[in-house]
Amino acid sequence: MKYMVYALRDVLRNSFNPHGRLSRAGYWWAWLAIFVINVILDIVKNTLYGAGILHMYRFVARGSLLWKIAVFFPMLFAAVRRYHDCGKPGWLAVLIDVSGGICAVSGFVVGMITVLFFVFSAGVSVNMAGFLGLMAFSVLFLLAGITLCILNIVFLARPSDPRENVYGKPEPFYHFARGEEDFEED
Repeated sequence: MKYMVYALRDVLRNSFNPHGRLSRAGYWWAWLAIFVINVILDIVKNTLYGAGILHMYRFVARGSLLWKIAVFFPMLFAAVRRYHDCGKPGWLAVLIDVSGGICAVSGFVVGMITVLFFVFSAGVSVNMAGFLGLMAFSVLFLLAGITLCILNIVFLARPSDPRENVYGKPEPFYHFARGEEDFEED
């Protein structure tokens, strides 16, 4: 638990800092902390909705949305620093992350709209070549997005460069030298 708190605190402190490096452990502990917080917020939200407490549900839903927006850029900059830790340029993280998300969402949306138009055509003659063409376009975009997301995970999971690289010295996950004794190992 203390590692998640430390990693999340480190990522949020360096929210808009694209310089330097971030260790693999620091990135993934922060990712886990954000994932746990999102799951807890979703459980609370669904419990409130199921109990019929709609005013609290709306409050928690808005807070959950604000939280997810608030951690988007810190985690994007953390990914940039994580790429630096592996010796890769940080703009590659932004390019892969953003283009992968755009491709995946575009493929999903085009596919869903195409299927909905086909289902609700209500007996009207449908151009099957156009339908299949749009579905192929949708599948290709979806596959491209998924491939880019997997590539991003592979880069983020790579081991750190143990030596100093063009982005600086390796940043250990534990900052004992800074006097943060509350996170020492027992």
